[in-house]
Amino acid sequence: MNERLRGIVLQQHKYSETSLIVKVYTEMHGLQSYLIKGAYGRHSRLRPAFFQPMTFIDFIADIKSKRDLQYMSEIAIETVFYSIPFDMQKNSIILFISELLSKTILEHEANPPLFGFLHRSIQWLDLCRENFTNFHLYFCFELTRYLGFYPKLDRHESQSNFDLMEGVFKSGAPSHGYYIEPPLSLKIRQLCLCKLENLNEIELTNAVRREILQEIITYYRLHLPGFNGLKSHEVLKSVFD
Repeated sequence: MNERLRGIVLQQHKYSETSLIVKVYTEMHGLQSYLIKGAYGRHSRLRPAFFQPMTFIDFIADIKSKRDLQYMSEIAIETVFYSIPFDMQKNSIILFISELLSKTILEHEANPPLFGFLHRSIQWLDLCRENFTNFHLYFCFELTRYLGFYPKLDRHESQSNFDLMEGVFKSGAPSHGYYIEPPLSLKIRQLCLCKLENLNEIELTNAVRREILQEIITYYRLHLPGFNGLKSHEVLKSVFD
């Protein structure tokens, strides 16, 4: 039975001379992979332009749980982006986020809070006119709420270290080497406590952003089995430089 679904495109890969495989995070079924036959054909209704990273789509599909690749029959753009396609920095952030999500979201079940977070966050980035250079750092920490290892913020002292293995702020240095000292740990705590609309209040240099991003990748590696880092963060660092 065909269903009308909402989804967020994560990635697309060329499958053959004419077809694509597209990863979509759907509101009702979680992560799904779709085979888009004839996407490069002259008369295709499901063209590659519909499947740019983090595009919001409305579509019709016949979902079968035992099938690895699903099929779409109709598609429309749910929300046309205002600035992301034309802004190099925002576009780099989107590529980074799409890679991050592709390597961290594996569930094939609905998760409405996560879907809502992704939808709201990307819309905010698209509509934000300035002061969004901390967005990708905020996004990485906020995503850990839904992945199950959000930092614990209840314990805090002015000179707290951030223990990457336990995800807590503590006054003493842990016996292992995976921790962050002040003042960088304090900036991380600020990012975790900040609201999206107040991100511009956190003052970070490009060098500090790069350092925080590298620590975030380490944090993900420690808490997600099989997570082996990202490639797009190098592009992101060069764009912000």
